[in-house]
Amino acid sequence: MLGAIIGDIVGSRFEFNNHRSKEFDLFSEGCFFTDDSIMTLAIAKAIMEASKVKPPSSRGYDADFHAALSELTVKYMQEIGRNYPDCGFGGMFSRWIFSDNPKPYNSFGNGAAMRVSPAGFAAADQWEAEHLAETVTEVTHNHDEGIKGAKATAVAVAMARRGALKKEIYERIVSDYYPLDFRIDDIRAAYRFNETCQETVPQAIKCFFEAISFEDAIRTAISLGGDSDTIAAITGAIAEAYYGVPARIKEKALGYLDEELRAIFDEWENFAGVDNEQFRVLTKYIGNISAADSFGEWIIDRENDGTTERPIRFPQVDYSKLMEFEQEFYQFSGTHSEYGLTCYYNILEKNGLKWDAEEMRSADLKSLDAQCVLALIMGAIRAERFYGGALIDFFEKGDLIKWLKRLKDIDWQGREIAEVNFEVGGFFGGYTLYGVIFGVDGAKWSESSRFGKKNNLAAKQYSPQDAITMKARFAAIHTEYWRSYYNSRILDGEQWSLTVRYADGYILGYAGSNAYPENWNELLDFFGIKRDLDYGDV
Repeated sequence: MLGAIIGDIVGSRFEFNNHRSKEFDLFSEGCFFTDDSIMTLAIAKAIMEASKVKPPSSRGYDADFHAALSELTVKYMQEIGRNYPDCGFGGMFSRWIFSDNPKPYNSFGNGAAMRVSPAGFAAADQWEAEHLAETVTEVTHNHDEGIKGAKATAVAVAMARRGALKKEIYERIVSDYYPLDFRIDDIRAAYRFNETCQETVPQAIKCFFEAISFEDAIRTAISLGGDSDTIAAITGAIAEAYYGVPARIKEKALGYLDEELRAIFDEWENFAGVDNEQFRVLTKYIGNISAADSFGEWIIDRENDGTTERPIRFPQVDYSKLMEFEQEFYQFSGTHSEYGLTCYYNILEKNGLKWDAEEMRSADLKSLDAQCVLALIMGAIRAERFYGGALIDFFEKGDLIKWLKRLKDIDWQGREIAEVNFEVGGFFGGYTLYGVIFGVDGAKWSESSRFGKKNNLAAKQYSPQDAITMKARFAAIHTEYWRSYYNSRILDGEQWSLTVRYADGYILGYAGSNAYPENWNELLDFFGIKRDLDYGDV
């Protein structure tokens, strides 16, 4: 959500005075927040308040939640919006804000997309993001194109936040929402001011795809011209979810908010969790690249007989993602000069290491800081330039994954687990839901079945000491290394989902269909689930 606010503030002075270049000061005295930021925060407030009225269950947001959210969206958009009558509302929306009987007015304006990012950040997955987006949008913009623009933006945010690659986000947007068969450089000269979703949302999303960092995404959006603050708000929301926001930009932008809006933002951070991961754009590849000998995404086909020709268990390996990682790492290096990775050889040497495969492979990672770990990765990538196949060798022997996990551990330190919910089963056999809630008085464990009606099967309370042990056991599984969705070609059989909520409000969700991440067996063991098939140790 912060990315939308930043895009709005940076773009505010260019809305009617377009600047078709990436060269400009991000912030100046002419910058200010507009209706884009105000309504984004109003949506965030509605989501937070709806969660108090009807807290989401272990299965996410239900119909009662969405009913409450719809009412509260109207309430807070009007209540907050009326405090800022001159912030830039369009005519129809302004009349809606001040109406005693507000009704949707069939709009397909881009206001649907510029304010929707909290729905993407609050969602456990892209499908939930669509549903939340529709609920908060249709109170005003109930035209199909307005809802489509909001959904596309929220889905892109949700996928980016959950670790999807740009290619995966691109394929979803093109498949379900908009063609993106153009380049920003090719349309910039002829692009003109437009306030419809149809003519701004695809362009804003494309700005994100062509960017190499959060700041570059904002600059690309501004350089396009048109409705600059709204385009940059949409682009910024997605870019934040994908890259994170540099601390210096966050601090500067928040200084533009007044006391009322800043209070809502601070409340949102407490609700959704502060995402301060520095290396998220790299560590998302932990769950997106796999090799049989290092990190396995295992496909299970119970219809096979286990012979060599028809194996029950087999790894899925996608080497193209390794090449994507190489490109993204170079972009990271170029936009993070503070790590000095062009001098990777000197960094390794300073840490007592040589640019040598065996020395790099045997380095004691626990003693190395982030700069040295990044230097190890750069060393592996540069080795590929001189010795073809070197990077694949580091990858297949598990070194690259090991280094990325160390970066994730650096980012993740201090984050404490508050609640875990795991559902597993199949349509014909029903589902079983397992849950653990950790509190100061220990841990509450529950198990229930679902086939038609839900039937409670068991519940148990654990002591504070036992809860500490349980937390440590679950933390050792490192689900934060996983990617959000695992899928196979087999559509029938076992489905599963896992949601992990942390004490700071941050939530991660995972799901799969006949495909499983690493440490799957450890997850089953944690919940005391008897294995009817050995998934193997990966």
